[in-house]
Amino acid sequence: MSRTQTGLAMVLAVSAIMVATGPPAWADDYRQGESYVEKRGGVYGTSGDNATRLSSRGGVAGVYVADGLALEAEGLGYTTDPAAASTPDGRPVGQVGEPDAVGANVMAKWHVVRTKKGSLHLGAGTGILSGDESGLGKASISQTNNADLGLTLNMSDAVSLKAQARYHNIDGLGGRSATEAMGGNVGLKISF
Repeated sequence: MSRTQTGLAMVLAVSAIMVATGPPAWADDYRQGESYVEKRGGVYGTSGDNATRLSSRGGVAGVYVADGLALEAEGLGYTTDPAAASTPDGRPVGQVGEPDAVGANVMAKWHVVRTKKGSLHLGAGTGILSGDESGLGKASISQTNNADLGLTLNMSDAVSLKAQARYHNIDGLGGRSATEAMGGNVGLKISF
């Protein structure tokens, strides 16, 4: 079993355990009608031929459509980082300069366990990625499918720190060979 398949199997196993343990702890946070924005960045390992690491940065806007269930619109810039950490003249590679690709996703986040101190969530979504880097997919426009398992730590009534593990499947439209990415991201979430 590949490293990506092992990671996905682990996320699914933890998710199944969380669902089987019973009803969530209800709290006043994560209520229907609440909105939020989040600054987010992450790092992923990929199965692409020309990328061993994928970095992302961007933001999210979300709204709770039901208690504990949020819909998000996510926009991220992606940078592929080759195996070498710097160019021959010593300049750093990746995470600096212009992104190699940009993407937009629609995500659903179910906060399975939620308390005043934070939450544990499961997420899934889909989107589109546009870029010419072969490490991100074999086409200039690719479909993305995502699965998340994450934790939110409430720092105040309106500010939270969020961390999540994410599986990306990046595939050219029409089913061309896929690039898989497994990693995580962190974000600062502002609720209003």
